[in-house]
Amino acid sequence: QVAEKDTTAPNVHFERAAELLAAVNAETEADKALVVGYWFQAILNQPEIEAQAINNELKHQGHGLSNVTRAFDSLIKQKPQLVIQLRKTGSARQARKKYKLTTTGIGKVQRMLQNGPGNEDHV
Repeated sequence: QVAEKDTTAPNVHFERAAELLAAVNAETEADKALVVGYWFQAILNQPEIEAQAINNELKHQGHGLSNVTRAFDSLIKQKPQLVIQLRKTGSARQARKKYKLTTTGIGKVQRMLQNGPGNEDHV
């Protein structure tokens, strides 16, 4: 089954998450998590995103989050929510959590892309 391409995204092509992150110049940890989540969900068409995978991608770019769960919690607490938690695997505090950007979260990253570096709409 092939996922449909997000036709609402700005007409910009990014080969790597680092290019997307640089295009919006995300400054806060929540912004960085949201943008890389967008990369996995809207560009790579993954139906759900894992917090650890997002933090690993950010670490490769030298932007690892101090607490990835806290960054996602702040995105969830936004009204309207930018991210929703789908599930958690394991019962430990460090259990793997799966998330999905909401339509509002996707729209926020798209506005950040349209505004460009220095004019982003912060979380």
